[in-house]
Amino acid sequence: MRAGRGLVATLTAIGAGLLLAAGAAGAPSAESIRPAPGTPDPKKMVLTSTDLGGARVTVQRYFKDPDFSSTISYERELEDGRFGSTSLPYLYNAAEVGTSVATSARFLGDLKRLFATKQFRALLAESFTEEFPIDGLVSNLQIGRPRNLGVGAGSFDLAMSMRVLGLRTEVHIAVFRVERVLGLATAVGEPGRRLPLSVMTRLAKITAARMSTELVPRNTALPTISGNVAVGQTLTASTGTWTQAPTSFAYQWQRCDPAGASCADIAGAVSESYVAADVDVGSTLRAGVTARNAAGATTAVSVPTSTVSAAGAPINTAPPTISGTPQVGQTLTAGTGSWTGSPTSFAYQWQRCNTGGTACADVAGATTTTYVLGTADAGATIRVVVTASNAAGPASAASATTAVVT
Repeated sequence: MRAGRGLVATLTAIGAGLLLAAGAAGAPSAESIRPAPGTPDPKKMVLTSTDLGGARVTVQRYFKDPDFSSTISYERELEDGRFGSTSLPYLYNAAEVGTSVATSARFLGDLKRLFATKQFRALLAESFTEEFPIDGLVSNLQIGRPRNLGVGAGSFDLAMSMRVLGLRTEVHIAVFRVERVLGLATAVGEPGRRLPLSVMTRLAKITAARMSTELVPRNTALPTISGNVAVGQTLTASTGTWTQAPTSFAYQWQRCDPAGASCADIAGAVSESYVAADVDVGSTLRAGVTARNAAGATTAVSVPTSTVSAAGAPINTAPPTISGTPQVGQTLTAGTGSWTGSPTSFAYQWQRCNTGGTACADVAGATTTTYVLGTADAGATIRVVVTASNAAGPASAASATTAVVT
């Protein structure tokens, strides 16, 4: 963490906010950086102007503390914000990525214990007034004891009371944690009006939910399935590739229609491997992999297999191919791909898909090795499904989709 400097810096930001509210200069700029790939992105964890009644954003910045290079923070300051019926002339919001869960938890606990002491609160009040000797703009500064915030273990709210140009103003600092990320929400209330604890709790819960979303595993490469797609053969699912260091993986195999849609869980098929059964013949299969860490879980599913063939039926070992230019008026030609089982015949069905290569549907009458692209294909992608047959039965496999037809 940025250690004890974290909330002292926040107090400094409060002073800058009060000056902003009085029409003075804004906070200083900071180094602009981006988080390293695979780390939580603090930018996505902070409050937006939409959360605050369309508040105008006055300052946005990433920054990196040179003394704590593992920590990246993002700040967004908003002016003239409103949360429900409560006006917020100033809001400072940050999410600080710590080195570990244990470090973040220990820091939060130490911080709460420090603020519980009268001596430390007096020291902070003195630091604040020394930092901003502003000739009576702020007076009668008092810092209360930390109160439980109810946003995760150890979270707390710190209320400060002062007079700004003679009007009583409340400032609240909400401090909370999600795994190894420390969240802070600091709000300056409208002078002369009370700033309820419930407002800070709600603001903190919004940020904490976004922090959780950023910390759960995130899939960067889909799971894959290996093995022959035939009755009695064992299929094996890979986990795919994930960020955020998953600690466990769970599996769920699904049976889908020949186009890879209308998928449903297969009861009891919850291990890394699955043996294709007679009931799977003519269907496709896919595997869902759920990655979990302490912050939560995320599921990603593989691309469906080719259709399951009966025992002895052809087995596809290399998918069909398409050659030709994907432009209206051009002719596409299908290659059968590679098969075992000595197919005696091949059948073809061309399909039109969306730009993402999904939601494929048969093109009526397009059942030969070639297909001439028409105006209806513009903006879509195309694939071909090849069905190979022998005396034991048929089996189908789909090609990859083309680029978008122009």
